[in-house]
Amino acid sequence: MLVRIAVSAVFGDEDGVLFVPAEHVEEVLATAHTIRRTEREQARRIRAGETLRKQTSFDDYLAQRTADPSYTFRQHLRRTGGAIEE
Repeated sequence: MLVRIAVSAVFGDEDGVLFVPAEHVEEVLATAHTIRRTEREQARRIRAGETLRKQTSFDDYLAQRTADPSYTFRQHLRRTGGAIEE
């Protein structure tokens, strides 16, 4: 099936290329800025000595996962505010 969309922007990096319809460009850019801020803050905290494991409360995740095998790391990151891709 061939789907046609009007593309108004193309974004790319070492991971790939994203073709964005005009009506979603602002939303995509806002999300990208949020991800960038979150990643930079995580990196700053790592440089200050706080591991990513601690930042994400990974031990809490493992405990919850033991109690509930359906509990995912994505759910945990959402709950703890560590999700960057949403």
